[in-house]
This record gives sequence, C-alpha cells and structure tokens, in this order.
Amino acid sequence: MPNNPRFELTSFGESLLRFSVAEGKHLETMTNLDVYLGGAEINLCSALAALNRKTAWLSALPDNPLADFTLRQLRAANINIEAVIKLRNSRLGTYYIEFAKPPRATNVIYDRASSAITKLRAEDINWDYLLDTKVLHLTGITPALSEELTEIVLEIIKRAKAKGIIISFDVNYRSKLWSSIKAAKVLKQILPDVDILICGEADAIDLFGLNEVAKETLLALAELSDAKHIILSQASKGASTLINDELVQIKAKKVDVIDRLGAGDAFAAGVIDGYLDGDIVQGMQRGIVLSAFVLGQYGDMLATNRAELDDGLLGRDSIRR
Repeated sequence: MPNNPRFELTSFGESLLRFSVAEGKHLETMTNLDVYLGGAEINLCSALAALNRKTAWLSALPDNPLADFTLRQLRAANINIEAVIKLRNSRLGTYYIEFAKPPRATNVIYDRASSAITKLRAEDINWDYLLDTKVLHLTGITPALSEELTEIVLEIIKRAKAKGIIISFDVNYRSKLWSSIKAAKVLKQILPDVDILICGEADAIDLFGLNEVAKETLLALAELSDAKHIILSQASKGASTLINDELVQIKAKKVDVIDRLGAGDAFAAGVIDGYLDGDIVQGMQRGIVLSAFVLGQYGDMLATNRAELDDGLLGRDSIRR
C-alpha cells in the first residue's frame, strides 16, 4: 500500500443518467421523467463521501453539458474527480426505469452501448492517481461493458495487487449486459485476487450454481477467492459472512420502499466503512442501515451523514429537534 495514501477509496466505473416514471406509470405513455445520476461505483463513492471518507472516481465522460451535469453532481457529493477524462464524439450512458408493484415487475431499459468509458485505453488512465489509495473498489458491471474494459479491469487489479492495495469487489451481475456463462468465466479470473468480496445471493446461484444455504455458499465462494472477507448479501434476509468458520448473520431492517435502486451499493459502502475502521461485522451492520436509507429516498446516490448512520445503528427513530 502507498505510504500515506491520498484517498481512502478510489473506484473506476461508468456513470449513467437515470430517467424514471413514477410508480404506476408507463414509459410508453410518459409525459415527464425524473432525472438522477447513477452508476454503482458513483453510488458507493457518494455514500462513503457522505460519511467524510476521502473518495475518488475515475472514468471517461463525453465533452458536453450532460458530462458537466455529472461532474457538478459529483463535486456536490464531495467525490474527487480531477482525473476524469473527457472524450469528444462520445456519449453518456442512460437507463430508464418503469417502477411497478407485484404482480408487475419493475422494468429497466439500458441505453449505454458505446458510452465514453468504453472508448478508454489503459494508457489513458492516470495510474498514480487511481492507485494512491487504501482501498480500490471495482464491480462486475465494468468488465461487462466491453472486451477492452475487461482487460483494463484485469490490469487495474494486477497493478493494485503489486502495490499491496486492498481490492474490494462487488459481483453485481447484470444479465442485460452479458450472459451468466461469460460473466462467470471472467469473474473466475478476478476473484482470486480480491481482498473483500461482496456477492449477492441471487448472483451466487446464477453465476456459480450455488444454493441458498448461506454457510455452504460462503464456503464455496472461498474456493473461488482468497479474499480475507467474503460477504453474502441476501436482500430482505440481510447479509452473512464467516468469521473463524462461524456463520455471522445480520438481519435486514424493515423499510417502506420508495425507490429500489442503489441499495446494494450503499450496503457495500457500509462494509468498506467498517473495514476502514477495522471491523467488518460492524461494516455489515452499517451497510444494512445505509441500504435501508437509500430504499427510503428517491435516487441512487445516498444523501446521509455520520450522525444519521449512528442513529440508525442505535435504532433511533425519533424526530431530530
């Protein structure tokens, strides 16, 4: 790890503009749209920055007002963006959401092919900046975007490993970006080198053929990765990990869901926040609270602070006066 690194966490990934209709409305009959900034890595950086962690995000954006909107939002969230690259004749990815309640399913439509980040080459990256950190965070979304980005992610991991930087990785499988067979093949190249592995229960089943028994799944993931910390996120059931071969489970919090997007990224932010304080189980508890917070707000990027998180951990529901 670099001596006295500038950042506590850096990340590399895509930014997206999110357009959504209100619950109960349809995209095919839309008359207006709500606009938010999103992207798994951005969401995680913003949550940690809200907790006063020093975070940085590196990516590529088009050279247009949509990129300026993105950068303005990231500056407001206190994320360092000084190494972001602007590329002419490129585009910002978007996605569209049609929220629904059962029996209808919420529908997500991506329009992100050939976005600016897919134009990047390894030589474009400011490596000294990206690797000046305690923790480097990546997700399975980025290598799914292009063959070139798969190679860049593998190069990032190689360089981070050589410097002794802690590598955090969230599997974050997206079936609309690549097949489970291709994803599993690439991820099996990545997982052996990560230090903190976060995998959703559904992803463990879809990608690696594992089951819903938490301890068995965690042991199987340990066969794929030498990560010191492996965390299984289990949606409404909470999250689990193994400490000295003993299963530790953290229950999810009950929440009235306003907006389902960003919960997994907020959970991962909590895990890393706890890791930075030397307590991964406390990190899981923080992640459960942060994910509940983001489910109860509009937009992917979590707006919170350390005092609010502490209240959530203590179960304080009273009105602040």
